[in-house]
Amino acid sequence: MKILIMRFSSFGDVLLTTPVIRAIKKKYPDATIDFTVYDTFSQAISLNPNIRKLVVFEKKKSKDKEYIKSIISQLKKEKYDFVIDLHSKILSRIIGIKLKNSKTKYFCYKKRKWWKTLLVKAKIIDYNADCTIVESYFSALKKLGIEFSWKNKKNGLGDALEFYVENSVEKNLIEKYDLKNEDYFVLAPGASKFTKKWPFYNELAKDLLKYFSKKNIKIFVIGGKEDKKIVQDDENGRIINLCGKISFKESGIILKYAKIAVVNDSGPFHIARAVKTPTFVFFGPTDPNLFSFEKNTFLIKNPNCKPHSLYGDDKFPKKYEDCMSGISVKEVLQKIIFEYEKITENKNNLK
Repeated sequence: MKILIMRFSSFGDVLLTTPVIRAIKKKYPDATIDFTVYDTFSQAISLNPNIRKLVVFEKKKSKDKEYIKSIISQLKKEKYDFVIDLHSKILSRIIGIKLKNSKTKYFCYKKRKWWKTLLVKAKIIDYNADCTIVESYFSALKKLGIEFSWKNKKNGLGDALEFYVENSVEKNLIEKYDLKNEDYFVLAPGASKFTKKWPFYNELAKDLLKYFSKKNIKIFVIGGKEDKKIVQDDENGRIINLCGKISFKESGIILKYAKIAVVNDSGPFHIARAVKTPTFVFFGPTDPNLFSFEKNTFLIKNPNCKPHSLYGDDKFPKKYEDCMSGISVKEVLQKIIFEYEKITENKNNLK
């Protein structure tokens, strides 16, 4: 049996397909699974042992008809039994329908109701998720006899995401930064949209260094090159700013050995969850109910701001202009200190 899964973007949404891949492999252990994804987000799913190969789609050519035809021609040669569309947009539907025939069955996941999408985008209603993204992905598998399981959620494992890195890359990065012997925090101040960004990461970094000055704790800052100037350097070299300098895979390694990560609703949030790092995540315009949180994932949210956007926006509606700025540095610092001391106490008790 040969199965193709399609999810082109974005990084977090691609990573959220890993529970689906695992469930398919459990149901059909002898099946080969291929996965098609945009090149810019392929690191979210590459090296997954349940995937035979990635069909990498060049994002810049996603509107090039001839290029799309060549991809479809390439996929047709594989003669898949099942094509599972976890993207459910025009491009993936075109490819799915083109591949569908008497042998190849096409399944597409159910997205939110169209009318709800329109009303939220028009700012007529606030947004309340009907279910998590992972649960909605599983709607494409019902005809294959694969149902969403509540086991992980009940056991505090959340969405049970998976993220894989090369052993050699991990070893080199551990040695380069002495990750196993350093106590450090990770800050990921970036996000795809302005309204998803908490604006006080620089202030938080200063307060963390001040509070933990006697412990010689360091701070790693990760993200794209556009995030580089958000957190300013420390004169004592305790801030290691890696924005724009390392890959998603390397960011995963930095997150893996951190004491605590502080992130927005973005790619690093899902990587941190997958590598099981205690994580504080800011949610503003988007709905945290789109995800099942792990026991060591902690939501920080302005109680006066309801979810009002599907993906975030370039500016806040006047009604919610203090959505993210209303979350104080003092509040966040206290939560981090409490969790750090609890982690340290548990570690000492195990000795």
